[in-house]
Amino acid sequence: MSSGRCARCCSQVVRTILFIFNFIFWALGGTLLVLGIYLKLEYKALDDISNDNFGNWMYGLIIVGAIIFVISFMGCCGTLLQSNNLLMMYFMLLLVLVLAEIGCCVWVYMIRDKIYIDLEDGLDKAIKDYNQNKQNNNVTVVKQAVDSLQSIFECCGSVGRSDYSGNPPRSCCPRTDGLSNCSEQTYFSLGCKTKIPETMKKNLWMIGTILGVLLFLEVAGILTSCYLRVQIVKRDLDRWAASYSKV
Repeated sequence: MSSGRCARCCSQVVRTILFIFNFIFWALGGTLLVLGIYLKLEYKALDDISNDNFGNWMYGLIIVGAIIFVISFMGCCGTLLQSNNLLMMYFMLLLVLVLAEIGCCVWVYMIRDKIYIDLEDGLDKAIKDYNQNKQNNNVTVVKQAVDSLQSIFECCGSVGRSDYSGNPPRSCCPRTDGLSNCSEQTYFSLGCKTKIPETMKKNLWMIGTILGVLLFLEVAGILTSCYLRVQIVKRDLDRWAASYSKV
């Protein structure tokens, strides 16, 4: 009798832990989804001047966040309902997700140099296009993207203000200054080749922290869901054995 009570008590504790994990998991998945959408919208100009490699990881954040959001909700339902089928599906999807996340991290790490090379090549081409359209007073998507990047990252040109023929554009000055106040002292000193990677690397800790916590919760969810499934199967077998013995 005492062993049965202990098993039920352990099962209840595991259910509570799994539900809490999945709730946190669900919240972090939503955070990752919102963060990916925010980065995609905020740094949309990067897609206009670089190859697809630079923007793909933002789509990855959105997709992973949405998948985690759905899987964690399934885990919460399976835990509350003590559904063996839902927990089995939750376990399989979570395992595939963990393997996919590890694979994506390895892939991004392997192509990290190519990502920055594509960005640098895109910046060089964009600045060249900017100078050509500046002379013709044309407004293009690339020109708008360059102005947006220079304002957001507070940089000027690809390497520096010397990339521009004549005076640098207004976007090379601090936002509080007008065009007439731009001078050698107020122009952004760093080129975008240097400033953009520096800024992105500084923000990677936030993404890395969220992914690290998610990975821990995913592994914990896999282990606890396995234990809970075993307990549910044992419970069902005990009920079946008890009902069969009465016959």
